[in-house]
Amino acid sequence: EVYNLILSYWLRTRRTPVRLITFLCPILFSLIYGIYSINSKGLIGKEMGVFFCTYIILANFSMCFYIPMIYEVDKVAGNFANDIRTGISRKKIFFSKSIYISILLFIIEFISILVMILIGFGKVEFNYISTVLCFLIGTIMLMPMIPVYQFLSLKLGFSGSILIGVFLTLSGILLGTTELGSNIWYLLPFVWPIKLIFAYTSHEVTSHVVLIFLALSVIITVLFIGVFNIWYNRWDGINKMEE
Repeated sequence: EVYNLILSYWLRTRRTPVRLITFLCPILFSLIYGIYSINSKGLIGKEMGVFFCTYIILANFSMCFYIPMIYEVDKVAGNFANDIRTGISRKKIFFSKSIYISILLFIIEFISILVMILIGFGKVEFNYISTVLCFLIGTIMLMPMIPVYQFLSLKLGFSGSILIGVFLTLSGILLGTTELGSNIWYLLPFVWPIKLIFAYTSHEVTSHVVLIFLALSVIITVLFIGVFNIWYNRWDGINKMEE
């Protein structure tokens, strides 16, 4: 049933910007960055590290409008009636949407990395273990924010999600890349991907630390899905900040 729900979500995105963003944006990003990096003397030997740092900051922010865009498909189709008035358990619906969004984020990063590897093949040095760990930071450590943005998308719509997303992204950059967050960053899941990608690519933390936070990200994601599922089960289907 979960598989059928995920498939139905994908079919609903036909002729919508969701598919275009999912496939075109990562290609454009990697093309632009890849061409720039192999022609920039200042990035020699640091191409992949800077690539992942840039990607994760952009991905962190993009979630605040990408996830509402996915929900906008359901809103336009029938003001969420397909979900909240169906006979399927709302818990399965919310969980299935979380998995669906996770798959899309996985696809986006995979395309980005694949294009970057193709562009830099023979010109950029790749450490496969580091690349895999950076890839996991860019997927698994973003996952705790998926149910949060699902909640914001349903409760506050595009406007609320983007406003809060901008604040969280700027806070994540500030706390994750400066000394301001040195004592509190590990308490804030939205800072983890930014903090750890910068720390790992600059060799400030080991792969063991990354693996610990990857495991914590999975645990926090499950917890958040459970908490917001309780809210979704009682949701009345109304956005509080309509466009």
